[in-house]
Amino acid sequence: MQNKALVLSFYKAFDNRRLRDGLSLLSPMLTAHIAGKAQSLTQTEFADLGTEVYNAFPDGRHVFTQAIAHKDTVTTCGYFTGTHLDTFQGIPATGKTVRFSVMHIDRVSHSKIVEHWGMGDSLSMVQQLGVKLVPGPGLMVKMGVKAGRHLTDDAFGRLRAVTQPDHYPQIPEY
Repeated sequence: MQNKALVLSFYKAFDNRRLRDGLSLLSPMLTAHIAGKAQSLTQTEFADLGTEVYNAFPDGRHVFTQAIAHKDTVTTCGYFTGTHLDTFQGIPATGKTVRFSVMHIDRVSHSKIVEHWGMGDSLSMVQQLGVKLVPGPGLMVKMGVKAGRHLTDDAFGRLRAVTQPDHYPQIPEY
């Protein structure tokens, strides 16, 4: 129960704009695994990402529908909601409110979060922000779409011009 309270305190501090209090609950040796990131993040890199979210969604809130503690691990499930008022991951502020699912698994040792696994529904978030995702020919081939082999880079350039507004950055292929 202590671990559950500690993890919930971390998210509550973040949501209540007490970033320093939240960061004090992270171990300096924290390893954070974030969906979509190829490499795990250090405590400093995780704090930087959290600060970017904090600034981009200044009214952001975690709403957890479940929080389950088992030994040294706490799993939280729910959603994040907030208004996009500053640049986030290269996307300029849109003023739009988002709500998307999140799931976190945090491991606690000696009253600090030492490991974090986080996953949010990024596709839903960027769609709510109005970003149009257009896969490039390499991704289409990887997905097994035969038509992707016959389209040229010029055709994809024309598709991007039509479907993606100029003021949004290009989203990198995975």
